[in-house]
Amino acid sequence: MQTERRDMVIREEHIEMVSPRLKWNNEALDFTPWLAKNLDLLDEELGLELELVQTEKTVGPFYLDILAKAGENKAVVAIENQLGETDFSHLGQLLTYATECDARIAIWVAPEFTYEHTHALHKLNEWASGEIAFYGVKVEVYRRVNTSCLEPKFRRVVSPGFWNKEITLPSGAMPPLQRKFHDFFQQLQNGLSDAHLFHRPVIRFDYTGRLFRSRKDDRIGYAVSLEGGNDAWVTFHIETGDKIQTKEIFDKLSAYSKDIEESIEVGPDPEWFWNRANGKLFSSISIRRDGSIDDPSEKLEDTMQWMRGNLIQFRDFFDSHLGKFLEE
Repeated sequence: MQTERRDMVIREEHIEMVSPRLKWNNEALDFTPWLAKNLDLLDEELGLELELVQTEKTVGPFYLDILAKAGENKAVVAIENQLGETDFSHLGQLLTYATECDARIAIWVAPEFTYEHTHALHKLNEWASGEIAFYGVKVEVYRRVNTSCLEPKFRRVVSPGFWNKEITLPSGAMPPLQRKFHDFFQQLQNGLSDAHLFHRPVIRFDYTGRLFRSRKDDRIGYAVSLEGGNDAWVTFHIETGDKIQTKEIFDKLSAYSKDIEESIEVGPDPEWFWNRANGKLFSSISIRRDGSIDDPSEKLEDTMQWMRGNLIQFRDFFDSHLGKFLEE
C-alpha cells in the first residue's frame, strides 16, 4: 500500500527517475556521508530506529561504510552502500563486516539489485533463523520535470520473510545505463587488446570504469572512468595489498610530481589530481577532462581516444620508472 501511494504521488507531480550519480558524484566521498546524515530517510522504509555510530569503521585492513545501532536494545547494524548494480564484491564485504562487527542487522543499499544477489539475501535470512537480519534496499533518485530538484527515495527489496521480485533485475539482465557504459568500455578495450598493451580489465568503479593491471607488476594498474555528470578520468592506481607500502610509493612519486607531470604529454592545460587516499588501501594519480556517457557520439568518441592515448602514456612512463623501486 505504501509503495502504491508513492507511485501515485510520482505520477501526479510529473516526476522522472534519474541516475543516482546525478545527485552523488562519488560513492565514498558523496553518497556514504549523505546516507550517514540521512539514516532517518532509510528508517522510514525499514522502521528499525537507526542511530549512526560512525562512518568508515575499521574492520581489520578494511573499512565498513556505516556502523549504526537499531532499536531499544541498540543492536549493531552494518551498512554497505554502493552507487552501481549489486556485485559479488559488495556482497562479500557486507558478510565480512557483519561477521567481524558481530552485527545483528546487515543492510545493503544500491540502485539496482540482481536476482542472484537478492536470492542470496533471501536465503541468508532463512538460514540465519533470526540470529541476524539481512536487508536489501534500493535507492532511487527522482527529478521534478523541468527542474533541478533531486529527491532520493528508498525501496525495500529484501528483508526477513520478504522479497519484492518486481523491483529485482531479472537473471542476466543489464540496465540500459549500465549497457551504455559496457558498450563504451568494450570498444575502448578492443583497441587496446588488439595491440596487446594491457591485460583484460576488471570492473572496479561500479560499472562506470575499468582497471587494467600492469603487465609488469599487478600491484599497480591503469584505470579509466566516466563519473558523475561530466568527469572523464585516466588514473595510475597503486594498491599493493600493504597500505604502508602503497603510501610509501605514492609519497616517493609525489616528491617528483612536477617532473612527472612535465614528462607525460597529456595535452594542453591538463588537470592533475594526486590522491594519497589516507585511510584507504590505494593511492592514485589522475588526469581529468570534461566527458559524459550521455555526450553525442562524436564527442564520446573523442573522449575514448583521449582515454586510450593517455592510458598508453601512463603505462609507458610508470612501467618503465617504477620497476626498480617496487623491487626494493
